[in-house]
This record gives sequence, C-alpha cells and structure tokens, in this order.
Amino acid sequence: MSALSEWREQVSACRKARERDDGAMWQRLAGWYDTWVQNNDYVDLVLSRLPVPLGRDTRILEIGPGSGGLTLPMAATGVEVVGVEPSPAMREALAQNLAAANLENVRVIPERVEDGLTDVRGTFDLALASHSLYNVVPIDAVLRRLVRLARHTLVLMGVGDQPSWYRALHRDFRGVKRVPSPHLAHFYPALLEMGLLADVEIVWASANYVYESEEDLVEWWAFHLRVNGDHRGALRHRLLELAERRGSRIGIYGRRRMALLTMEGGRAVLWPPLTPALSPQGRGSLGKRTS
Repeated sequence: MSALSEWREQVSACRKARERDDGAMWQRLAGWYDTWVQNNDYVDLVLSRLPVPLGRDTRILEIGPGSGGLTLPMAATGVEVVGVEPSPAMREALAQNLAAANLENVRVIPERVEDGLTDVRGTFDLALASHSLYNVVPIDAVLRRLVRLARHTLVLMGVGDQPSWYRALHRDFRGVKRVPSPHLAHFYPALLEMGLLADVEIVWASANYVYESEEDLVEWWAFHLRVNGDHRGALRHRLLELAERRGSRIGIYGRRRMALLTMEGGRAVLWPPLTPALSPQGRGSLGKRTS
C-alpha cells in the first residue's frame, strides 16, 4: 500500500471512530480552544520558529486558524493573514477575538481547506497549518497547492504519542482501542512519495487539560468518552487520581512531542515534477537540499 493510501485510510478510520459529525465536534471545541491556548506553551514555541519575519510586509496563509491562538499574535504585528476555516463555531469565536483585539487585517475563507484553496489568490511568504491537516483526505493536492502559493510552508503535526492514562480511559470507558489521528509516521512517508522535501524538528510542548472546577473536568471527559450517568462516578474517581489542583483550577498536566515540518517552495518539489499546467513557470521544478 502506498503512503498516500495509508494516510487516507487512517483519516477514514479516525472519522468512523469519532461517531460524531465534524460540526458537532468543532462546536464543542470552539469554546474550549481559547482555554487550551492560555494554559499551554505551543503558541510561543511556534511563533519563535516561524521561518519568516512578522511585520506589515508579510503575508501568511493559515490553514485552520480556529479561534485565533496563532492568528491574533501574528496579526498584531501587522501581518496580513488569510485563514481557511471550515467550522462556523470556530469562525464565530475567531471573529469575536479579532473584534476584541481591534484587528482588521485578517480575512477568513469559510471553506474546507481542500475546497477553500481554490479561492486563494496571490502569493504568500508563509503557509501555516497548525494541527489542521488531520482530517484532509486529498492531502497530496492540498500540499502541492500550498507549496506553490507560499515561499515557506510550516506544518505542525503530532508524532503519534498517546499518554498511557488517555489510552486507558478510552479503553475502559469506551470499550475499544482509540483510533489515533494520522501523524508524523503517516505524513512524512507521504511527503517523500509526493517528492516533497521537508526539514523536521521534534519539540516538546505542554499538554495541560485545565478546568475551572471538578465538575467541568468530569463533564468534559464524560462528553469526550460518551460516559452516561451510570458510569460517571467511576470516571470521576479515575480523573481525580490523574488531576492536580493548582490554585483555583484543576487539571491533568503533562508534556508531549510535536513535529514541525518546514518546506521551501523553491526546493520542495523533487519528483514527480509539476506538470506544465500546474507549474507557475510553466515547467516542472527540481529542488535540492541545502546544508
């Protein structure tokens, strides 16, 4: 089986295992995402590793901006941001956050990335996809479009780590082994199969699930694990064994690895070359790895 086929199969398996439509999932996450950003360090880690300077002369294409964890600090520097965001709930949260920050240099395309990129015009200094490609089946078409639109493409991707406590909760309360989203082990072979060259950095980031109260903690995980009233007591007991109180809040604190993959448009496409119809110069482009 080809690497691209394995990616597509993993996306399909993950979708099937969710048992909820994407709209319901993102409606739930939209109200929680700001809290996640506030209690974790990945935004600072990513911003410090952007391959382009931030300022008024920079254009960034952001895939899946969500409620704006990365969008707002980038836009605050004067960067022009074009975001492709399919979730109505996330777009509403992003609009509220942009309005509160008095930022007007962000335009949002309300489409899935595989559809919305056809509406993107011009060129960009950076295409940024932060944990936003896991649900994309035509990953090859999307990535080829990104490396043609932008001088640099930065993709953040999980490496497949699953905390033992998370696996155990899923097994014991869902009764099945969790199907993970596609991750680096699926993504990087697919890049190579497409002839895309990427530099990879593995970094550690916090993974803190923080809640205002014990009830919020239990309610979140009961929804996530589909636990009904008969088993909520057992779930509460397990969660309190894992959780730690810090000040007035309670959370499950930890760290995880993530991969940052950087592709440069000028040297990304190795093989097969772009067809004349797709290449901006009307011919294929070969790239070379630089030291």
